[in-house]
Amino acid sequence: MTRSFRSLFCLLTLCVPLALAGCGNGSNAEEKVQEPAAEKVTNVRVQILASQDLQERFTLPGNLEAWEDLTLAAELDGPVRWIGPKEGSRLAAGEAILRIDPETQEANLASARTESQLKERTLRRLEELQAQKLVSTQEVEEARNEYEAAHAALQVAQVALAKSTLSAPVAGVLDRLLVDRGEYVKAGAAAAVLVQVDRLKVLVDVPEKDVSFLKIGDRVEVISSQLEGEGVPPRTGTLIHLAYRADPATRTYRAKIEVDNGDDRLRPGMIVRAGFLRRDLPNVIAVPLYALVDEGGRRIAFVEDNGVARLRTVVPGAVVGNQVVIREGLKTGERLIVQGQQLIGDGSRVAAGE
Repeated sequence: MTRSFRSLFCLLTLCVPLALAGCGNGSNAEEKVQEPAAEKVTNVRVQILASQDLQERFTLPGNLEAWEDLTLAAELDGPVRWIGPKEGSRLAAGEAILRIDPETQEANLASARTESQLKERTLRRLEELQAQKLVSTQEVEEARNEYEAAHAALQVAQVALAKSTLSAPVAGVLDRLLVDRGEYVKAGAAAAVLVQVDRLKVLVDVPEKDVSFLKIGDRVEVISSQLEGEGVPPRTGTLIHLAYRADPATRTYRAKIEVDNGDDRLRPGMIVRAGFLRRDLPNVIAVPLYALVDEGGRRIAFVEDNGVARLRTVVPGAVVGNQVVIREGLKTGERLIVQGQQLIGDGSRVAAGE
């Protein structure tokens, strides 16, 4: 009896845990019925694409030069007797700068004038006597030759007196005086430097890849670094020369631009930037540079279509400022994703805001 009871107790001890485990598994299976997870939605910002007219431009550094930069030389030997304007003075065309020994030249002119007048009176008297057959033709011819020589000497004296005054050949600024009053100068010695600055030249070296876009008469924006931040708009100049032969060292072509300087804000020697028009781009689609994504060597963009991101492979063209022209891959009216495109893929759910 005792042995049978022990056998029954052991059997019950093994069966009860199994039965309880079976009941527990059934309850957990019912509790672990899972619901499908909600799909992720990414917030993005979109831009509605529209065609526009753009201009592709490029900017190059340039140097300002005076329109005329003249070193004026003495034309006679002699002492400098008078200097009128000071350095920095504005001169009109023909205005006197200095005089070299004018007293001597005036005396020479007076002497030559007297001699010429005397020879002329002698010639006229002999011509009258010849009409009366009182003098020979040879005497008249000799008098005529003497008069012509005296008249030529008078003209030389007039020219010498004119050369004794060094004058401004063009209107400009007396930049430097190279001689002092009382100094003896030789003919050909540099005496003054005159610069014409009411208009200036901008010299720019244009790369080979851009030279074909330029032509004489093009309008060019000229911006001086000295004017930045002062609210002064760029000046507009005109392309007046474009070299046909490249510089053998730099392989660039020298361009010359005329720019007005009536307000004297610019000075020769300044560094400026010259903005050229490369070409017009009419009726194009342009998007922000940051809207494109690099993927495995190709450029892609995403457009939003009813809350879903759609991938577009694009072919970019010219870059204008912070925009890039799209040659293929996008159409007007599409909603281009311009913010959040790095976080999505083709077919991603998105919530768009403009």
